[in-house]
Amino acid sequence: VDRDYVAQAAELAWAGGCKHFVLQSSRGANPRSPFLYLRVKGEVEDLVQAIGFDRCTILRPAVLLCKRQESRPMEWMAQQFLGVVSWVFPTAYSVPVETVARAMVASVLQPGEGKVEVLENGAIHKLGKA
Repeated sequence: VDRDYVAQAAELAWAGGCKHFVLQSSRGANPRSPFLYLRVKGEVEDLVQAIGFDRCTILRPAVLLCKRQESRPMEWMAQQFLGVVSWVFPTAYSVPVETVARAMVASVLQPGEGKVEVLENGAIHKLGKA
């Protein structure tokens, strides 16, 4: 689902005339990662880039700060800890989902810096507040 569904959605978007695709990935995404989650995120980044969009923006947020309906105890603990850390280091380890959403919209409305633009956590914070 995390790789194939996203890649197929991107292919359908391209076939429908989409020129700029925005992908939310993850900090540390790498198709050669020994960690399944980061490897899958890296693989989908490669698949989406290979489609041939005029422009592709990839956002790699750190831990997303949000309320979830499903139970994810480890993620919940990380969010609690990083929520406090974010008061001291606001862009280092986490990002509110609202900031990511605003950055996604802003990336479409602003001129890009090349065919593929990768925005890491700090850049997401900056763009999401612009």
